[in-house]
Amino acid sequence: MPGPIFTEGHSVSLHPIEKGDHEFVQYGRNHDGIRVPFSSVAIETSDDISELLDDDEYRLLICRTGDDPEPVGVVGFGWVAEETKIGWLLYWVIPEHHGNGYATEATTLFLDYAFRECGFHKVNAEVNASNAASAAVLENLGFEREGIDRQESFVDGNWMDQYKYGLLADEWLDE
Repeated sequence: MPGPIFTEGHSVSLHPIEKGDHEFVQYGRNHDGIRVPFSSVAIETSDDISELLDDDEYRLLICRTGDDPEPVGVVGFGWVAEETKIGWLLYWVIPEHHGNGYATEATTLFLDYAFRECGFHKVNAEVNASNAASAAVLENLGFEREGIDRQESFVDGNWMDQYKYGLLADEWLDE
């Protein structure tokens, strides 16, 4: 059962990730439908997940709204440059919940928090060229494609380009 609601939208709510959520996060990060597009080849252990999530104020559990909120993914920053207030966005939704708009809504809620509450200047994101759905999430939210790292990711035995995206606070706040 997820912890208290951090913020809520129409179909998803965001919750702080607690110890009891680590098993779900491990399941998601090790799922081929998430791990492969993220270019991760290593399976993560429960210790890996605990270390990853310790003292992480910028990662939140995505849950479907309702009386019994069900975890469906994670949204947050994978890395933050605190001195420049630039964050590197990450998000994933387990494949059995793809196509419901959860990633877009959760990312919208998180970006509002990052820009309005935390004062971030810019949010960056990286997407493998083969991940059209993730690129669409970013582009629909106003991210600009800023570049391409050629053959940056190794996915399913092949080298793949990675698209670089960015969104400035002014662009988000002017919407």
